[in-house]
Amino acid sequence: MTASTRRAALGAILAVPLASVPAIAALTSDLAAACNAAAERWNWVKDPSHPDCVWPDERMNAELDRFMAVIERSIQEPSTSLGDLAAKARLMIAEHDDGDRYQGHRALIALLNEVVALCG
Repeated sequence: MTASTRRAALGAILAVPLASVPAIAALTSDLAAACNAAAERWNWVKDPSHPDCVWPDERMNAELDRFMAVIERSIQEPSTSLGDLAAKARLMIAEHDDGDRYQGHRALIALLNEVVALCG
């Protein structure tokens, strides 16, 4: 199976539950917005090139608490659209894409990147 065939199959599988509710799929949910914002913020926090890269423990703990609250929310609230799935995937990428060379880890990040690409 080629990469494009796998992408098409995954896209079809992910789209099936939403076929009966296309109006829901088009909406940007509060969950997606929270996940996207948390992923963007966490990527900024862990970027060593910005001037605030050395933070006191209290500030880093506050950032981590905010991020983990959105992680917990993503666990508790089911996705209702492809946008929700993509946002949750972005959140997981932000948390776990740390350059680990373990094949299983790289495979997970590759899968999550495909979900983002296919779902928006």
